[in-house]
Amino acid sequence: MERVSTAGLGQALLRSAMNVQAKLAEKQTANSSGLKAETYAGLGAGAARLVSMETSLAQLQARSDTAQTALDRTEAMYAAVDSMVDLTTSMRTTLSGLSTNSSSEVDYNQIGKNMLTDLENLMNLQVDGRYLFSGSATTSVPVDTTLLTAPTTPSVADTSYYLGDDVVQSVKVSDQTGIDYGVTASESGFEKALRAANILANLDTSDLDEDAVSEAYDLATAALDELLASQGRLSVNAGRLENYQAQQDTSISLLSDRISDAKAVDVAQTTVEISQYQTTLQASYAALGKLNGLSLVDYL
Repeated sequence: MERVSTAGLGQALLRSAMNVQAKLAEKQTANSSGLKAETYAGLGAGAARLVSMETSLAQLQARSDTAQTALDRTEAMYAAVDSMVDLTTSMRTTLSGLSTNSSSEVDYNQIGKNMLTDLENLMNLQVDGRYLFSGSATTSVPVDTTLLTAPTTPSVADTSYYLGDDVVQSVKVSDQTGIDYGVTASESGFEKALRAANILANLDTSDLDEDAVSEAYDLATAALDELLASQGRLSVNAGRLENYQAQQDTSISLLSDRISDAKAVDVAQTTVEISQYQTTLQASYAALGKLNGLSLVDYL
């Protein structure tokens, strides 16, 4: 016999059971994945806050990456200038020896030429396709010593070798703050080191010009002091970049934790909710089973 009087109640119970089953499946998925929802829409009102935090994290990470690149370049420049300091120290020693021993057995001109070449190579340092000592002209070789003319005595400053510009490289570390980190091969210490090497490369050792030797020695001494000063600036800038990196890492870590918390499901709470939905679903199915077993005959 058809159970007409229970049809509406049965449909209502079935819809309720299906709704509970959907919620149960949602909680089981969340419990399995560890996420509150697979989509932003599933987070409801919390979606806008999560998107805002993720945008901020992306900005922090981008600035951190940029600062790390600047730090890598600064450390590379520091190492190059350190090698220039060693070369200039060696050149000063050579010039000191030349003033007391101009033996023809030593090719001082070749030593000077070699030092010019070595200094040029260091000043033309290239990292990731960028020339580091050329200012903003990062795709152009900054130093060409073949452009230097034969020096006179006394000599004058000559930056004809420099093909870059005077822009100091910098990196933006916040909306308000930037850090200058670069040096250029046109700086006085670079020029003096090259001029001293150029004098040595062009000395007439058969009729030694003591004034030229003395000037080259003084230039090497001055260059050494100024290169050390440039190295000191690079060190300070590297320290500032490292401090900024540490601050960024802390901010990134904290924000990442907040994002994870916003996304992550509360396992204990979800476990309780799963149990409750399972109990409710079992009760719904039991009620449906009982309702489906009812017959009008039972009441006649």
